[in-house]
Amino acid sequence: MLESAADSRRLRASVSGKSATIWAESRDTIGPMSRWKPFIFFVVVGIAALLLVLRKPVSAVVNVGDMAPEFTAKDEYGKDIFVIKDENGKELKLSDYRGSVVFLNFWYTTCVPCRQEMPDMEAMNKAFKDRKFKMIPISVDTNFEDVKQFYQDFKLTSMPMFLDPGKQIATRYNIYKFPETYIIDGNGIVLKHYIGGMSWSTPKYMSQIEEWIKKQETPQSALQ
Repeated sequence: MLESAADSRRLRASVSGKSATIWAESRDTIGPMSRWKPFIFFVVVGIAALLLVLRKPVSAVVNVGDMAPEFTAKDEYGKDIFVIKDENGKELKLSDYRGSVVFLNFWYTTCVPCRQEMPDMEAMNKAFKDRKFKMIPISVDTNFEDVKQFYQDFKLTSMPMFLDPGKQIATRYNIYKFPETYIIDGNGIVLKHYIGGMSWSTPKYMSQIEEWIKKQETPQSALQ
């Protein structure tokens, strides 16, 4: 009986010793892990932030009051080249329209809201055709044939047509929801940015464009 009791005590002591050892080892392991937790947290947060940044367009946002970017992109040698052309292959330069209010619209032929607003844009262009007003509809379709067919189907006879097949200029203007429209004054400054289709021929928009055109047509001496 004495031996049995002694054996029992030794067994309990052995178990207690092993438990203490395991706890000590666990504590030693948990300690460094706890110290690493803040570092791991900031690494995860940093990676998440980086992924969000990479998902955003590389171009800076063009805001009201900014100088509207010229229609150029870098070629393979890093040189600026004009990339927007009309149906005859003539390069389009925004700077050529200094002195006029520019209605810059980005669209494509199968875009539903684009199709809905185009007849209104045609009406606006006709209304202001002899004023200091220039409409620049830039399609991101890949060829002029689709654009020409679209103009024919919707009886768009007064508006010019321009193509940005690689979306180089659309990307430069951070276009993400077609159609988008920038109104630019005669000095190249952005006056307004519209996202989505608009009823351009309604009094609300016609009167606003009229006001901007009148300011452009009024001599600077009269404004002082």
